[in-house]
Amino acid sequence: MVGEFVKTISSQLKTGLLRAQSASQISENQLQPLPPVWELDVWQRLQTLPLPDTYLATVADRIAQAITAWQKNLDAPNSLVLLGSPVDDTAAVLTAALTSIAPEANPDVDPERAQRWQTLRPLDWMARPADPMSIKAQLVKALEQLSETDEDDGEDHPNDLSRRQTVIVLPPLEQCFLRCIGGWQGVEWLRDTAGAQRDFFWLIPCNTWAWAFLTRVCQVDAYLDQTADLPHLDRDGLCDWLTPIGETLANSPAEDLSSSVLGKISWSNFAEMSEDSPEIARLLWLRSLRLQAADLPEQPQPLKPDDVLPVPFYQVQPTLPSLPDLEALDYHLVHALMMHGVTPRSQLALSLGQPESIVHVRGQTLRQAGVLRLSRQGLSIQPIHYPRLASEFASNNFLTGDDRR
Repeated sequence: MVGEFVKTISSQLKTGLLRAQSASQISENQLQPLPPVWELDVWQRLQTLPLPDTYLATVADRIAQAITAWQKNLDAPNSLVLLGSPVDDTAAVLTAALTSIAPEANPDVDPERAQRWQTLRPLDWMARPADPMSIKAQLVKALEQLSETDEDDGEDHPNDLSRRQTVIVLPPLEQCFLRCIGGWQGVEWLRDTAGAQRDFFWLIPCNTWAWAFLTRVCQVDAYLDQTADLPHLDRDGLCDWLTPIGETLANSPAEDLSSSVLGKISWSNFAEMSEDSPEIARLLWLRSLRLQAADLPEQPQPLKPDDVLPVPFYQVQPTLPSLPDLEALDYHLVHALMMHGVTPRSQLALSLGQPESIVHVRGQTLRQAGVLRLSRQGLSIQPIHYPRLASEFASNNFLTGDDRR
């Protein structure tokens, strides 16, 4: 019986090796990207792919450590700024991490890791208000109401650690200001208020480019002095996270994956190109998928949610797209979006001091070139272009997220 098992395994290994060799003989000239209708279907699956449990656990543990220290030590920092790249949804990562250790949302959470505090979100917006000059007033109103609900009939005891039970989660800091005259007064007020309200712990997501700018103009890092970067996604973590998506798309047995879905991709190079960003990694993985031209149907049909691709597909080493030539205004427009995140054209025009019509034209041109994307909330950077853009801006002496190091 053992002998038969060994023969079966040996046969499967040989079959996989032969198929891998056969696949390696296929010239990339014979391969082409997925047709748009299938590319969209695969992209939608990638967007719904949850972040790895270990990734969220790292964030959750860092948050819990900071809050626990504040609850046990009078002099511990009462804030934590979670920093991510301009193309990562740092606020969503923070929310997912908090949910993973909330007993009401996750009954199976380890009691040692479960949160022991009340989480409040006094502001219900995640995108910058239509009137950026109203941000300070909205912050003041929301947090004053919060302070009123926290009052009791007893005396104030600043040294009473038992009062430290409330964690305030704020919107992304890049959405709490606009680079223009008077545009960051809300951040200055928040900076001062967080330091004074030590009975609250402040959790604030922020992108690194916004943090570098705010550090320069209002020394925010001297007040909110505890920060944590989003975790690294190394080659093994990326492989374990993304490979199962390929398995759901393949219409062949698992042992065939070495010749089709997995190919001979270098996950080390993949990790280097993605720069630890899950959003860039998703797009790079999508760019790595190929079909043989001969297998492509004349009119590909949309896939249903659980459908496999109806033809064999292959994976090649992905590359980052080249940047188009940028005009002088393009640099400032893209830099503003790096710093502010998703932003409507009207606010970009205000920040850049340019007519909205000109911003519209340049934004449309950059969209057509694939550098920007458009949503209901406004324009933002297409993540796949971030690595080359960051390098381009650093070499041209712009203030970037790397300047904080």
